[in-house]
Amino acid sequence: MTGTVTERARLQDRLPPRWQSIGGLPLAVKAALVFLVLRVGTWVLMSVAADQADYYPGVQGPAEGDIDLALNWDAVWYERIFDSGYPDELPIGETGRVEQNPWAFYPVFPYAVRIVAAFFGADFGTVAPLLALLAGLGAAVVMARLLVEALPSGPRVETFALAAVAVWAACPVTPVLQMAYTESFSMLLLVTFLLLLLRDRWWAAGVCALVLGLTRPIALPLVIVLVVSLWMRWRVRGERPIPTPERVAMVWALGATGLSGILWTAIAAIGAGRRDAYPATMTAWRGEDKINVLEPWKQTISNAWQFHDNIFVAPAIAMVVALSLSLLMLVPRIGGGLDLRLRVWSAAYALYLLAVVDGHTSIFRYLIPLFPLAVLLVGVHRTEPRWWQLRTAFWVAAGFVGQVGWIWWLVIFSPLPGMYGDYPP
Repeated sequence: MTGTVTERARLQDRLPPRWQSIGGLPLAVKAALVFLVLRVGTWVLMSVAADQADYYPGVQGPAEGDIDLALNWDAVWYERIFDSGYPDELPIGETGRVEQNPWAFYPVFPYAVRIVAAFFGADFGTVAPLLALLAGLGAAVVMARLLVEALPSGPRVETFALAAVAVWAACPVTPVLQMAYTESFSMLLLVTFLLLLLRDRWWAAGVCALVLGLTRPIALPLVIVLVVSLWMRWRVRGERPIPTPERVAMVWALGATGLSGILWTAIAAIGAGRRDAYPATMTAWRGEDKINVLEPWKQTISNAWQFHDNIFVAPAIAMVVALSLSLLMLVPRIGGGLDLRLRVWSAAYALYLLAVVDGHTSIFRYLIPLFPLAVLLVGVHRTEPRWWQLRTAFWVAAGFVGQVGWIWWLVIFSPLPGMYGDYPP
């Protein structure tokens, strides 16, 4: 420990005086600064894009001459839930099929906005983006601590963790972290859950999983991560015996995490008075009555190969690259150095997306929980990473270029020829 502190002091002395004061800040403060600086850059892009966007009622607004892209697309649905809650019955169209309705959207974010707005006497448009930004800030802070505990220990581990946080926070879809979307909340809960697992905090992990199950449909892959975590704890029971209270807590965590994957489906069934309320609602977006595992992606890749259209090509490439990197991280010679639980999370979540998510343009946003890939891209999972500063700068710059593409291509609503619709972010 003394050697580590001495080495840190030597590294600190090599910095220019103006940077030494920053280097001495707590990790949480540095992570917050990294995140907020990157969000300012994104805010500039969003502001410029908003000036070029037109008003479209129900999708892009809130009013003519007052365009706020943070309130686009799904934010409109969250505002409806904020105002009116969830319907007691599912709306049925002329064809007899369930129409699009609020039950497709999870409740933690809109109800959190409602509570804060009521307390301060503010409206949805003011509170929702700000609350999303604060949750994203919290996610960056917790992520930095998580990576410090998940990476090989050393005098520069905090710096390495911050580099990975910067790459994640700059990636092309991170403008959503300051939009009225639920991604910020789900990221905060996700990294908190993983940190609790690393610390064997089973009771708290179970509670966190239940809340996550009411935030975004990403809880099911966490069951695999929890099983791996339980196995890792069981392996060291000789050196660290597992007392009965901890065994009970482990069972609780497993049960709560499993329950979280079906919790919203059960609540929707009770609230709408129909057993298949949630899947039937999702059909209104999917256009199919059931989930055909892998089939949507087979079709997307086939269309990409046949038509060479970015609407198919870009999602197909994104999914293939994300899945490949996530699986490669499981190989010890490639991903070794990063805690196994984070690598398993990436692989499990990528396979989950492949199994249940359609191959449409929203897939870019769905990839944001794959934050361990930032560690791989920077290379800081190795004890002596090479060129990590250059790699960090490159991926941050590339992320901002990607943000330009994502915002102008997908966030700005621009009706397709002959219809009042566009490809969603």
